[in-house]
Amino acid sequence: MKLNTIIIIGTEPPCPRCGLLLNIIEERIKELKINSAIVRHFAYDTDEAAEIAAFHGLTPGTAKNVATILGEKIDASALENIIQKESTDYRHEFHVYNKHRWSPALDQFLRPYELKSQELGIMMTPVLVINGSIIHQGSLPKLASIDKWLYELPVI
Repeated sequence: MKLNTIIIIGTEPPCPRCGLLLNIIEERIKELKINSAIVRHFAYDTDEAAEIAAFHGLTPGTAKNVATILGEKIDASALENIIQKESTDYRHEFHVYNKHRWSPALDQFLRPYELKSQELGIMMTPVLVINGSIIHQGSLPKLASIDKWLYELPVI
């Protein structure tokens, strides 16, 4: 039986965003009883991630890579403060899946790099790839979007 392939491209070990996206996808597949999919995780610096990015005319990278290309430096202490401060925030839609200290503030902090990544041709983590197509990159998509994409998986 051929399966739909869902790939999360992120960091290794997973950062809060990459780890959360991987966890959400794995858990939603179970909760929605989708038996026609396999989930894989690749670090952005692997040959597999580079191949996927190249197919789409991109280069894999992180917000840090984008900042470096822009000649900027991400404020590591501000980033760590966001991760530590928001890790117990239960007001967002991902709280039941969030074992990785992600918060909306984290995506907001990295949003400028997400926006610039596309201009620079960077496939920025976290990246969600379904059956070879990049579905989302650079942030956490809404749970409703994730569910929609999973429901739309072809029956194989």
